[in-house]
Amino acid sequence: MKFLKFAVTTIALAFLLTTGIGDKASAQDKWPTKPINIVVSFKAGGNADIVARMNADALSKQLGVPVNVLNKPGGAHIPATMFVLKAPADGYTLFNWSPPSFMVVPLTRKVPYKPLRDFIPLFAGISASNALYVRADSPYKTFEEFIKGAKAKKLTIGVNNLGAPPNLSAVQMAKEFGLEFKTLALKTVPATMTGLLGGQVDVAVGQVASIHKYGDKVRPLVILDNNRKAFYAKDLPGVRTVGEVFPGKNAGTWVHGGLAVKAGTPQHIVDRLLEASKVMGKPAFIARVPKSVSYDWVHGTEATRKKIQDGIDLYSPLLASLGLLVKN
Repeated sequence: MKFLKFAVTTIALAFLLTTGIGDKASAQDKWPTKPINIVVSFKAGGNADIVARMNADALSKQLGVPVNVLNKPGGAHIPATMFVLKAPADGYTLFNWSPPSFMVVPLTRKVPYKPLRDFIPLFAGISASNALYVRADSPYKTFEEFIKGAKAKKLTIGVNNLGAPPNLSAVQMAKEFGLEFKTLALKTVPATMTGLLGGQVDVAVGQVASIHKYGDKVRPLVILDNNRKAFYAKDLPGVRTVGEVFPGKNAGTWVHGGLAVKAGTPQHIVDRLLEASKVMGKPAFIARVPKSVSYDWVHGTEATRKKIQDGIDLYSPLLASLGLLVKN
């Protein structure tokens, strides 16, 4: 009788265990079962928003559920970031991370988060390296002439915001070549280029992919990034990088952006998102990216973490030289 009781108990326990395991496996197989949101810390209509909506559409097709974009601009990207961190770690709220939210803001402000601790990055895609521009009638025809002129006379350089990537490109260039500029911050990259055309500044730093907007009104002197990519040939044919003009020299900040999920998200969900997001690195997807956006695909948690850390390591000393670096 005791043996019979023991056998029945053992069978019942085995049934419960196998049923639990089966239910768990079934739940993993079913994810996702409801719409997913991508939180964007920029306003609608900009490059980050456009690519985020492309990502949403691609993920929706891969995962079989609606993927929506939630725009939460303002507040130095902090409200959008915290919105994601306050949501459950269940993969249904993704963050469209960017250099401001993951690098500049955490390095220059006291914020209640650490990007590489509190997020799991999935990939990096959108990229926007900078270039140095002068007006078409500028006496500086080459980067070499510009360096010589900038050493002889203190020039005014236009950037969008102090601490933003174009400003950091200018700071890095100044340090590399022993230059001193008068810096004029003009709030946005288009405003910076307008300031250049209007004569407010002698030279300006703007995004490589934005050159097509200004035609022959401006002259790109050099690409402020030694990591030459195919899109340079499309946007700035024949324009060299700093290292190509002056071997051994480097000037130009790294700029990237992609998707991340909250740390603590179950690994099977992270794996599902990683698998689904592979489509964003396919030629068919990249071919649809607007001309105003450069694209540099990096996929996988560790590879993307390294990219983000590279950006933090690059930005930190530059922000420190501006007196903007804050320890969190």
